[in-house]
Amino acid sequence: MKGGAAAIVIGDEILSGKIRDSNGPLLVDVLRSVGAPLKRILTVSDDLEEIGWAVRSCLGRFQPIFTSGGIGPTHDDVTVAGVAAALGRKVVRHPELEALVRKHFGDALPEEGLRLANVPEGAILVRSPRSWYPVISVDEIYLLPGVPELFRMHVEGIAERYRGNPFHLRCVYVSEGEPAIAKILDRIAREHPDIALGSYPRIDDADHRVKLTLEAQVAEPVERALVALLRELPPGSVIRVE
Repeated sequence: MKGGAAAIVIGDEILSGKIRDSNGPLLVDVLRSVGAPLKRILTVSDDLEEIGWAVRSCLGRFQPIFTSGGIGPTHDDVTVAGVAAALGRKVVRHPELEALVRKHFGDALPEEGLRLANVPEGAILVRSPRSWYPVISVDEIYLLPGVPELFRMHVEGIAERYRGNPFHLRCVYVSEGEPAIAKILDRIAREHPDIALGSYPRIDDADHRVKLTLEAQVAEPVERALVALLRELPPGSVIRVE
């Protein structure tokens, strides 16, 4: 995976608050479950220029790229055109996809319904046994439906293509606030650059002030950094380690 995965969530309804996005969080969980790092999530409107900008900003930096939404047959479904524009491709009718659309809808299919068979030039179809409608894929960009149930049907199978080493995570809960341990965290982060060190303060009535996380896709550096961290933290400040 070049630079990790990226996601582009598309929809005016998301940005206006009419619908709360659930596909982005689902993608986080699915990719994490297969050991595939997700590095970016963008949310943009149903606008050709916005979609094109989002895709171009990810090209060459992240792979694969997942889009969510905007692939239906209505006026505001412009994801196919936006992706095509970002790649400098034409929008073309895919014969196999057209046949699937005609078979599914039968004689009642209006001409507008055939927009479902439009793809960026050079696209391939990724079939799923769970849905009659395949995912359109071009240059490792996967155009997924915005309907959460359909998104889930497809994304789980596609994510398997990018299975990597599982994530190893250790958590340390401390009673000290961040200012008291910031210098320690600076040193651990500097001396252990092969792990991701996170610090998450709490201001409620939890039993800890800060949750520290150490993570990598190899267990040994995580455990090594954990030993160093526990050695450096103020005596009596560690509440528990998970």
